[in-house]
Amino acid sequence: STSKAVCSHATSRGQGTPAMKPLAMSPAFGAEGVAMALLGGAVLGSTVAFKTGLIGNVLGVSGITKGLLMSPSLGSFCFNIGLILAGTGMNLVYGGFETLPPADQPEGQRALFLARLGVGGFFVGVGTALGSGCTSGHGLTGLARLTRRSWVAVPCFMLVAIAIATAIETATAFPVQAPAGDRAPTRSDAAGWSVCLMAVLLIFVAAAPALHKLLRPSAPEALELKVLAELASGLIFGCGLAVSTMVRPSKVAGFLDLGSGAWDPSLPFVMGGALCITFPFFQILERATLPAPLLGGRIYLPPREKPVDRDIVLGSALFGVGWGTCGMCPGPMWVAFGANPSMDMCLAVLGMLCGMYTHVIWASACRPAAAPASLASDGKAVELSAAS
Repeated sequence: STSKAVCSHATSRGQGTPAMKPLAMSPAFGAEGVAMALLGGAVLGSTVAFKTGLIGNVLGVSGITKGLLMSPSLGSFCFNIGLILAGTGMNLVYGGFETLPPADQPEGQRALFLARLGVGGFFVGVGTALGSGCTSGHGLTGLARLTRRSWVAVPCFMLVAIAIATAIETATAFPVQAPAGDRAPTRSDAAGWSVCLMAVLLIFVAAAPALHKLLRPSAPEALELKVLAELASGLIFGCGLAVSTMVRPSKVAGFLDLGSGAWDPSLPFVMGGALCITFPFFQILERATLPAPLLGGRIYLPPREKPVDRDIVLGSALFGVGWGTCGMCPGPMWVAFGANPSMDMCLAVLGMLCGMYTHVIWASACRPAAAPASLASDGKAVELSAAS
């Protein structure tokens, strides 16, 4: 009944005047929504800490995805596969996903909706590539590390996304739907899954050093285990996105579109739940002597004092345009694609990849011809982090 009420409200807004409705809380948001957002956020934050502590890389979905286009590696490939598999699996056993296009999409809106997904995905791709991050890299890692660039990027893409979503009525395009198959997860489901997912992370952390010594006692790095840890990071991060409900475009649109009259502030609770884990983790880690990750090698953390430049501001703004248009950033986009690889989701993902590749081509053209080697070396850093 709650979904029907919000859907009818969004539809009436789209058919009437574009005037903003008074800001009021969405019927879809409440104690249940807060609990699921916090629990899912805790899983996301735990996965960020897991990936850094075990492998030595910070987690930024857009940076890892861009790395596939610049300097592909087995680790980045496995991480993205993990996100897709998480969507497929969670759609089968957990539920809570929405179908695209929406079941009650008005007649004559199909072409406009596809354009919204393709154009939005493109701006998400080019913006995150230019701005070196998205909600995971800048939001969950950069803010926790008190990185100057992230503290500029996050308000920038948030404000731009809110302005765009409100102006083009994104909540109307992505109305609240009954989950596919009518499987609506509850707070108890979210709590159970969150505990299980974080338990898997702890078991992996506890067992990994022993496995390293058992399988490769003389090797400085357990490369095979690092690849497995990348896959596990993608899987559990994707499951955390599903638990947090951020894989539902209506949730994101409900927060960004202030004119819908049904505001859903779930997203800040997701980031808050994650930062409760990542903030103390990175503050302790950076105050220590940066020990080696559990699987060997070294911990890579981009410099916190890297100056704010035009690229970070412009890229974050472009990402905000895309996010406010299509209601999805790279992580949820991959997970939703795994759950429902429809033409609509394929278009959004293709748009994102085209946007990233456009930036790769543009950056290569602007790079001095005498420094091709630096492109290869920088590709590694871009792949490892979107929080620089």
